[in-house]
Amino acid sequence: MNKDRLSQLFELQVSQGATEAERNELRGLMALQEHEEQLKVLLAELWDKYTAEELVFSAEESAAMLKRVFEVVAGTAQGLPARPERGKLLSLWPRWRLGVGVAAAVATIVFGIWFFSPSRHSGAGRNLVLAGSDIAPGKSGATITLANGQVIQLDSTKQGVIVGDALKYDDGEILKQVQEDDRLSSKAQMLTATTAKGQTYKFTLPDGTHVYLNADSKIIFPAQFSGKERKILLEGEAYFLVVHNEKQPFRVESKEPGGGKQTVEDIGTTFNINAYADEGIVKTTLVEGVAAVYADLSSSSRTSAAAKQAPIILKPSQQSSLSGGQLEVRRVNTEDVLAWKDGQFRFNNTPLSEILRQIGRWYNLEIVYEDREAGKRTFTGVIRRDSRLSEILRVFEKGGIQFRVADPRKAGGAKRLIVM
Repeated sequence: MNKDRLSQLFELQVSQGATEAERNELRGLMALQEHEEQLKVLLAELWDKYTAEELVFSAEESAAMLKRVFEVVAGTAQGLPARPERGKLLSLWPRWRLGVGVAAAVATIVFGIWFFSPSRHSGAGRNLVLAGSDIAPGKSGATITLANGQVIQLDSTKQGVIVGDALKYDDGEILKQVQEDDRLSSKAQMLTATTAKGQTYKFTLPDGTHVYLNADSKIIFPAQFSGKERKILLEGEAYFLVVHNEKQPFRVESKEPGGGKQTVEDIGTTFNINAYADEGIVKTTLVEGVAAVYADLSSSSRTSAAAKQAPIILKPSQQSSLSGGQLEVRRVNTEDVLAWKDGQFRFNNTPLSEILRQIGRWYNLEIVYEDREAGKRTFTGVIRRDSRLSEILRVFEKGGIQFRVADPRKAGGAKRLIVM
């Protein structure tokens, strides 16, 4: 009976018709020793449906994918249920060793792990968008607003700006838009660095700290750090490589959607903060060093217990989450958290709704749901951020998700991605 059920669930998964409960049941049956021979047959049959000409991954990409597949299948990926061991999979299916490209493609179907490289998808996804309306990925870009209100549009062909006595690009070119009487060393002034949706930029602060700003984000900081602390305000997401100074602590303040705020203090630190308002939670991930995270509720909702809450000291690969004034800590894969900075989307059993919020910021899209249940589907995998929108949508279409892109002219000029 179990063998019949294994075949039935396997076919449902291959056709992308399995529910989450059925996928979990399938993984449990696949892990049983008694199903080894049957699983060999099922995998071999699926393998034979693929040819080398159909592969869309290079050998290097496929090998990396398989490594990730085995991590997920073995249950080593954070937060996933236990699954068949890597060694068992290799013994079940020796063809893994013979054609990693095919093996990776088949694994994406069997285990629901999706990976994508745009280089061989030049015609992909044309049915998903209106003719002539495909959307290019985001790119380098930002603005700096001076204390006098002057807004400087930064060069999109550059990668970053250095803030010192003057503003200059990281290749040494001076920004001529800053007038002599507005020289940054002449008076204390607050600067605002902003990225719009579809933009990212690097800023080097006056103390030498590097800040990588993700799309739809903002930092407010002084042109010169002259006080007892180096304090900046963050909205959105940023990655910090802090120059440590024990006599002048570096602190990043961000707001919690519930009305409170969070302060992160470096103790010789590299960290990432995700504080987008629409995420409903503030996540701080430590990459190197040590950092102290403080939660401070708004006065309207402050409780004596929260007021006395001690800071959390983060260690590398730990992530704090602030919600409702409460801080919690867990271990995470920092490669997943920092993927945006490295030109990737990386997902680990992530709900589609969270994935689409990231995609919406990078492609400047409003996400609209006709099917709310679709947003609960989870995906694991890697997609390059330099892919066009149609190429990315094709990946999720393989997972049974349907989209359409609204004509901007009929949507008041806004680009809308509609989940059907």
